[in-house]
Amino acid sequence: MAINSKSELCNLSLSRLGNYNSISDIDTPVTQHEQVFALWYDVARQAFLKMTMPNFSLARKSVALLDVEPAFGYAYAYEYPVDCLRVLGVGDTDNKINNYSVEGNAIQTDILYEDGLPLRYVADIEDVTKMSPEFKLAFSWYLASCVALEITQDMGKVSLIEQILPSKIMALSGMNAQENMPIRISRSLFKQSRYADYPTNVDKK
Repeated sequence: MAINSKSELCNLSLSRLGNYNSISDIDTPVTQHEQVFALWYDVARQAFLKMTMPNFSLARKSVALLDVEPAFGYAYAYEYPVDCLRVLGVGDTDNKINNYSVEGNAIQTDILYEDGLPLRYVADIEDVTKMSPEFKLAFSWYLASCVALEITQDMGKVSLIEQILPSKIMALSGMNAQENMPIRISRSLFKQSRYADYPTNVDKK
């Protein structure tokens, strides 16, 4: 059975806790369990996305320059996207720019981008159908850890979920890493000799 809705994802999480009645709807919760999941679902989803940074949530966009300048320290301020959970960087991954700061609801920097600041970030993905299978599995354990005490009233079960959770997060991180391989930095001695003070006479042994 495919997991394509919030309720189905909550039921997957509920199954981690034992044999309980299924959840029908957390947008208009009726039962006690639905009310518990309605309380925790969105904040847990956002926290887990921010923590694990799954590949399907990685986004890029150019954000606009704000009319209000920073009080001091930086020359320009750019908008913070409403769907942004975590800023990953500015510019291309092979041309990292660290001269920026996220403060309040703005991204501050000394660089003026005429066409908007090129931002890389973790997006707030709500659509369950866009989530990868491995994320759904790992998130179901994380969500279970959030609701376990209120639903089960069993500290032993809470402790067991918390012991299992790190291995599930590691498995998810491993799957993410397989798709996004680290960028290899290549340094050419030929290019260095042209553009830097590279010695023309090198003793060979």
